[in-house]
Amino acid sequence: MNDKRKMANIDLPHFGQIDLTQLQEYYSAETAFSGTMLRLDLNFENKSISEEQAVNIKVFLDNIPTLEIQNKSSIDKNFNDGGEAADYINFYLDELDEDELGNIIDHDDKDKSKEQQLLSKLKLIRIGLYPDGKYGTDYYGVFDYSIDIDGEPCDQLLVVKTKENGDLDHITWES
Repeated sequence: MNDKRKMANIDLPHFGQIDLTQLQEYYSAETAFSGTMLRLDLNFENKSISEEQAVNIKVFLDNIPTLEIQNKSSIDKNFNDGGEAADYINFYLDELDEDELGNIIDHDDKDKSKEQQLLSKLKLIRIGLYPDGKYGTDYYGVFDYSIDIDGEPCDQLLVVKTKENGDLDHITWES
């Protein structure tokens, strides 16, 4: 079938040409996003995926800016509901001394609480995709957020895990 040969490869944003019939277990890329470098990775369980799965990966990657806005909204809601995001932010408020905190937020800002200021400092540092359930995952996308301390992302991550369509699966805190 001529169509089958034509779709043996797909050009994925940030990753370039991928052979759908000879997949590697892991692909990585970096791209500029919101003024910083964003790490991206694709993780495959199987040696091949369908054309439909490949197109879904492409759509997901094309929609990163929209998904980022959606994730931030989910994080805000989770924070306001006292979920993992609130625990994550409160960890920093407890662990950092006033000087360290002062390097991240503005103590004189009376319009926004320390918590809200810290929450606004979350930045997306990595997106991992697991389109065919690598590592037994039941989610599709993993968005790792961190707060910079002394100019470097901290190893404590607020993680948004999404379904294939980008909808929220759950939020967790990892290190």
